[in-house]
Amino acid sequence: MDSREEQELRKLIRRELKNRARLRGTGGGLSPDGTALNDERRRVIEEEIRKFYVGKGGYKPYENENGDVEWLSETEAHERDRQIPVEMEELEEGQHRVRMRILTMTILAMVVVVLLIVAMRDRYGSIQIISNAPGATILLDGSPTEFLTDYKLTKLPPGTHLIAIQKAGYVPDGPVSMRVNLTAGEHEVVALQLKPQPPMEPRGQ
Repeated sequence: MDSREEQELRKLIRRELKNRARLRGTGGGLSPDGTALNDERRRVIEEEIRKFYVGKGGYKPYENENGDVEWLSETEAHERDRQIPVEMEELEEGQHRVRMRILTMTILAMVVVVLLIVAMRDRYGSIQIISNAPGATILLDGSPTEFLTDYKLTKLPPGTHLIAIQKAGYVPDGPVSMRVNLTAGEHEVVALQLKPQPPMEPRGQ
């Protein structure tokens, strides 16, 4: 195709595009000269356009993404066909990136929750008190508690705690109390012994 034929072809393409735009703008019912465009005239025009492109050779109808028919050369049509997989691949890559971002955020959220649970759990310690005298009242830092031996005191703040036990009719058999240096997250065991209180000796006559 020489330059003159190419220029004529380009003019025809531009004229056809303008005509189609004018038809769409008027509701598709008018021809370029303003007369009503019936089905027969539309068919003739489309046949002539097809004959023109087919006669030139190397052109074929191509439906674009908007549903409009374009007449493209083999090279142009090949380029259009190559663009579609690239766009789909880019779309899939974008969707994959979004999914990975959501998955990463979900994993991070789960890790934060686990760390918070561990941190809350490790803020405290526990002390288990055992004795040879079941049912003895446990004293924590000098104050009686509602708990009886054997029992495990939980959620105790870190620091030094004084543990003792008492029971009516019994006296300490060994240390009266034990001092425990409790660390967050640790579990300590304290063993305290009691023995029956000896009978009181009668006072002298």
